[in-house]
Amino acid sequence: MRYVSVIFTPEPGQWGLRGDPFLWRLLKERYQAAELPYPPEALREDILRVFADLTGELPAPGKHYYVERFAKTHVGMSTGWVSGDFWLDTAIPLLMERLARANRS
Repeated sequence: MRYVSVIFTPEPGQWGLRGDPFLWRLLKERYQAAELPYPPEALREDILRVFADLTGELPAPGKHYYVERFAKTHVGMSTGWVSGDFWLDTAIPLLMERLARANRS
């Protein structure tokens, strides 16, 4: 049996802001029990819903969102911040592409 969490490995080589890896890992954990195949539109909607639940808004281009639970001490000025651009332009498209491949195999 294969699970949706496989699409979160490997992690992107570059993040938008320092909070982005924490959101990525939270989503990976969330999908550890979700079996493949998985509906692509459901994944996209789930990611957007989790993003909005954490930030109070859907991701928008050029916007950054502070998430207190992702804030870590001694890691820099952008700690706790997630990037709307990263999620819209990089993370969601990457995960959708990986899900399409995982659903086919």
